Amino acid sequence: MERTKSRFVYIDLLRGWAVLVMIEVHVFNAFLIPAFREEQWFKVLNFVNGLVAPSFLFVAGYSFVLIAQRKWNDYLTVSPVFWKQAGRILQVLAVGYALHLPFFSLNKLMSISWQEWGVFWKIDVLHAIAVSLLTMLMLVLVTRTQRRYFAAAALLAAAVIFGSPWMYDRNIDHLLPEPLANYLTAAHRSQFPLFPWMGFVLCGGLAAQLYVWYRTEMTERIFFTRFLSAGFVLIAIAVLTDVLPVVFLPEHNYWRASPGFFFIRLGIVMILLASLWFWEQKMRSGRSIVSVVGSESLLAYAGHLLVIYGLFWDNKSLAFIIGKTKTVPEVIVMTFGLIAVTVAVSYVWNRIKNWSMFYARVMMYSILAVVLYIFCTKPF
Repeated sequence: MERTKSRFVYIDLLRGWAVLVMIEVHVFNAFLIPAFREEQWFKVLNFVNGLVAPSFLFVAGYSFVLIAQRKWNDYLTVSPVFWKQAGRILQVLAVGYALHLPFFSLNKLMSISWQEWGVFWKIDVLHAIAVSLLTMLMLVLVTRTQRRYFAAAALLAAAVIFGSPWMYDRNIDHLLPEPLANYLTAAHRSQFPLFPWMGFVLCGGLAAQLYVWYRTEMTERIFFTRFLSAGFVLIAIAVLTDVLPVVFLPEHNYWRASPGFFFIRLGIVMILLASLWFWEQKMRSGRSIVSVVGSESLLAYAGHLLVIYGLFWDNKSLAFIIGKTKTVPEVIVMTFGLIAVTVAVSYVWNRIKNWSMFYARVMMYSILAVVLYIFCTKPF
């Protein structure tokens, strides 16, 4: 029987486009000849690529609050609904860690050194999303009301965003063990420490809370028109602030930790989300293959990473075997090929879930059982 669960299509569209562009990012990073990265066109592409993670994180927070405001009382009473939501978030965290396993063999993992475990503790986008959402879930229990929740989330977002220049690459090994320190700083090359990346998740939640409040006072069209305008204003303020001669921040990596650059990217993400809402209205539903990929974003994200970085070839990945040896036309072809496979798998999986969640779960747990069996029995 087909499910009739309503979705905000514009959210799936932004998430879907983020995943598809993310595939391009990883293919280019894994296989493109390094010399091409010095050309001017790649710098433009790199800026566009830099919007993928903020979009992905923002949408995670936005979606969480839209769900939370409907289930607020269930969360407050720590009902099974609360634990189900917590379980889903922990699944995302588990996938994040699984993708970072240095070897796909339990026997091998039990014999490696602490240094070899280093890659496992590096924080990626799934870790950042999961811990940020768990924090937001706990805030519901602490604040109890949506207004206090909004205030607490806003204060935490400000602390994360403006604290990033001090925290981003600070070594805090003397305060916390490396697995925990990696969540707060990039000193050990974590790609997505909570400073500043949690800020995008929290800002997504704040935006969704404003949407929940104001949609009873104005039409959605007016809200998203103002939301769109706010994105442009935010970019303008951030740019003007960056050129002011007054400096109150310590020396830091502008592209990674600057509050100004954070707000420029946040403004662009707001513009993208609002634009996709208008697109959804124009197309009446906006439902497309991109939104299907967005609704299956965890599968699409994990799947394409496994294709590129999975240790399936004598404990080597395609990224290692092929290396950075491909020209621009070649990586473009590889990108579209991997996108096609990702779209096909996402579409089929979405259709199976819509047809029968029971059979979808049977398939999922069967595949998981096989994977775990191989992981536990594989010698090296």
